[in-house]
Amino acid sequence: MSVSNIDEESTILFDSSKEQDINSDRSDSFELDNLSDQDGEARQTFIQNNERQSDVFDFDDHLIPLALTEIRRHPTNLEKEVTFFNGLTLVIGSIIGSGIFASPGPVVLHAGSVGMSLVVWLICGLLACTGALTYAELGSEIPISGGEHAYLSHAYGSLPAFLFSWTAITCLKPGGNAIIAVIFAEYLNRIIYHTAFESEESHPSPSTHNILIKIVAIICVIVISLINTYSVRLATRTQDLFTAIKLITLFVIAIIGFVVLGRGGMTTNFDGDLFAGSSHRMSDYALAFYSGLWAYDGWNTVNVIAGEMKNPSRDLPRIIMVGLPIVIIFYLLSNVAYYAVLPSSIVKQTNTIALDFGRKMFGPIGGILFALCVAASCFGAANGGVFTGSRLIYVAGREGYLPALFGKVHDKWNTPTAALIMQATLTIIMIIPGSFIGLLNFVSVAGWVFYFLTSFGLFILRWREPNLERPFRVWLITPTIFCCVAIFLVFMPFTRVPLESLFALGFILTGVPFWYVRVKCKESFTTEAFKSYLNNVNATVNSWRFRHKYSKQEVIEMT
Repeated sequence: MSVSNIDEESTILFDSSKEQDINSDRSDSFELDNLSDQDGEARQTFIQNNERQSDVFDFDDHLIPLALTEIRRHPTNLEKEVTFFNGLTLVIGSIIGSGIFASPGPVVLHAGSVGMSLVVWLICGLLACTGALTYAELGSEIPISGGEHAYLSHAYGSLPAFLFSWTAITCLKPGGNAIIAVIFAEYLNRIIYHTAFESEESHPSPSTHNILIKIVAIICVIVISLINTYSVRLATRTQDLFTAIKLITLFVIAIIGFVVLGRGGMTTNFDGDLFAGSSHRMSDYALAFYSGLWAYDGWNTVNVIAGEMKNPSRDLPRIIMVGLPIVIIFYLLSNVAYYAVLPSSIVKQTNTIALDFGRKMFGPIGGILFALCVAASCFGAANGGVFTGSRLIYVAGREGYLPALFGKVHDKWNTPTAALIMQATLTIIMIIPGSFIGLLNFVSVAGWVFYFLTSFGLFILRWREPNLERPFRVWLITPTIFCCVAIFLVFMPFTRVPLESLFALGFILTGVPFWYVRVKCKESFTTEAFKSYLNNVNATVNSWRFRHKYSKQEVIEMT
């Protein structure tokens, strides 16, 4: 057989389109035990070449983002154990977080009226449904774990996928954690104020209050990072405890509000025209939607683990069509409860609505109790954000996109200590100059850029790969609506909050040179190394066939 034929055969063996067959059939080394001692030199030559190839192509099986190439040497080891109920609780638990305890104020502030704020909450829930259904089709046709990164990589290539991972590491995760830490600090400080000061007039000045908020938020991030550094088990148990507190608190608020409203309410919010004073500026509604959609953030969580679901094509749509309506109902009931107990003027001004709600219903002790519950909820949410964000950094370090230091675990505690330190540092950097609303706008612009690109990828895949198996298909009107709203939410804030919007886009664009250096250059190096490896394989195969008269099939079986 000529060298050209062997080249052709080697190319077929390493064709990425036959990735699964290769993963299941190939072996990492030749079976050379049956060769004689005189073949030792040929054996050693091939083993060295094979080890060199292994170093170049040894990618992490559990990588969520940041893959250099779509060629992967090993099939995933993640078990398909996630059921419909597991996915349902994951989505509900991920969505219901700190947002519902902090966003009602900004929503009604920008919407301008009680009635319009409730409409905004409903529309935000429906938009989350359209986005989740769009992602459900993507998840059913690309049933692998990874969420946005997997879909962006398949639809556009490595650059948008890398930029998403870059933005998640440098902006979305730290910014989200900073927002939650600020909410935690707001509630904790309000508890201290009501305990230490007799009247609101004796509370610290606004400037002092802001400084104290940042200090407490930074301490919160440091404590959570230390917990995650010390023990993974302690971190996960902390998450379970505070998630339960969060859900119980929201359920109690909804029930109390329902009872109060049934008795006629304690305010005049539902008397007269509910829409009086509604804003007429589209930019105001963009900011109101940002605050509302922040509370619904997490609707795409289940897609991240689509590769671990037992039946993603069946269960993904069911989880979305059951889970999202449950969350919408809870959120609407909670907002109605707030308005039934508190005047809209109070709701507009407060970032600690649960404390004011509890104090109005049960006095100072009730306010402190509700505030403690929400603070615990925020602490648990921040713990989850630090845990997952540090893992993204850890994987990036292992893959070479960040210095190798961030891809190592502590010898004693077996936790990604360096990644946790980096995550905490980025989060603190976000906290120092930011406020709740400023951070929210900053993170939302960056997030919705990728929500748009991901959902638009559905149209690209429908056009480019019409024969791709799609167990679940959405009506095209669904992603169309979502894409149009995403464009609106990306560009409209530039008219009202241009600074935060420009910073968000700047964070995304700074990832381009990193992609070129850390990915593009490595891809070129990998291609050359792979060609060199194939040439060495061909030379070794020719040598063995010539010296031992092996057939082509025998040589292929050896590889």
